[in-house]
Amino acid sequence: MKKAFVLFKLILFLSFFSFAFLGSDCENLLGIQSGSIIGNWELVKMEGNLQDVCLGETVDFQQSQAVLTCPGQSQIIRNYTLTNNVLTYSSSSISYDVSFLQVNGISKMLLSGKGIERLLTYDKLN
Repeated sequence: MKKAFVLFKLILFLSFFSFAFLGSDCENLLGIQSGSIIGNWELVKMEGNLQDVCLGETVDFQQSQAVLTCPGQSQIIRNYTLTNNVLTYSSSSISYDVSFLQVNGISKMLLSGKGIERLLTYDKLN
């Protein structure tokens, strides 16, 4: 009986110990990745305060400028900075936390407003 109890304690200890390693790859399981903002993106989902964005908008993020185009409208060029995964448009001072996902082989960028209730989801075009 004592051997069974010791064996049970050992199995229990090893089970709890292994939990630390099971969760270590959660980001890969969820598709969360690091990525680059540079390139062409299309706005596919928007939530919250949406007065100056439009569904289907494309954004070409270049080194320090973003070329934004709503369907059927003229391009707008905005300077931006990206520091510590925070995107800030210089002219408006609107900032977003930036994160990247991979969903069904599609690279996605999530912009979560800082100081403004807004969540924008973009799909990578190239």
